[in-house]
Order: sequence, then C-alpha cells, then structure tokens
Amino acid sequence: MHAWLAFVIGILAATGAILLYAALSGASYAGLTLSAEETIAVTVFIIALILGLILYAAIKAQFKHVKTGKEALIGAFGTATTDLNPKGEVRVMGEFWQATAKDTTITKGQTIEVLSMDGNTLVVKPAEQKA
Repeated sequence: MHAWLAFVIGILAATGAILLYAALSGASYAGLTLSAEETIAVTVFIIALILGLILYAAIKAQFKHVKTGKEALIGAFGTATTDLNPKGEVRVMGEFWQATAKDTTITKGQTIEVLSMDGNTLVVKPAEQKA
C-alpha cells in the first residue's frame, strides 16, 4: 500500500514539475491560458504534498508501539473520585478503578499518577505539579 502511494506521489510531483515548466516556458498544452496552466500545475503539487503527508503519517503509525492493559495504565494520569485515605476510587483513562494511595492522603478531585497495579487495584500518588 505504501509503495503504491509513494509511486503516485512521485508521478504527481513529476507531472506537476513538467506542467509548471511548460507553463513558465510559454509552451501551451491543451490550449489553456498561462494562468490556468499554472493553476493546474500548482494543484497537482498540492495534491502530491497532501498525499506525501498521508504517507508520512501511515509509515509513522507502522512503527508506533501500542500499549494496552497494565502497561498502558502505569504512568497514566487520572483524577481521584473519592478521598483516598489510603483506599478509594479514581478515574483513569475513562474508567473507574479501586486505588490505594502510596504514603499519603489524596483528596477528591486531585490529579493522580498510577505507579503500579496490585491485582485489580491501582497504586497511585499525587501527580507532580508542573510550573
């Protein structure tokens, strides 16, 4: 898929270059005016650029590692939905979890960071305040 997209981008870029050169050198193709020929050439270049950006995003996505489960939760941030003294409930990644605060008390509404998991219970701490 990516090879075909790269091939189309190359063809469009080359076609745009040829059309722009022809328009600027005064050669007329298809009996169009100079401004129409320049517009067509620039449009072909813009289409090639957009397809190039799509190709870049597609290739970048191929190398991105997907995290799920425990690996995705550890290091994630959330909000305390109850007071944690030391046990309570938090919301992380749109889900409600039972949690235990590590070495501190966390108040309702405070931002938390997940340190680890103990079974189905998250071990959390207050998130660092960034200045």
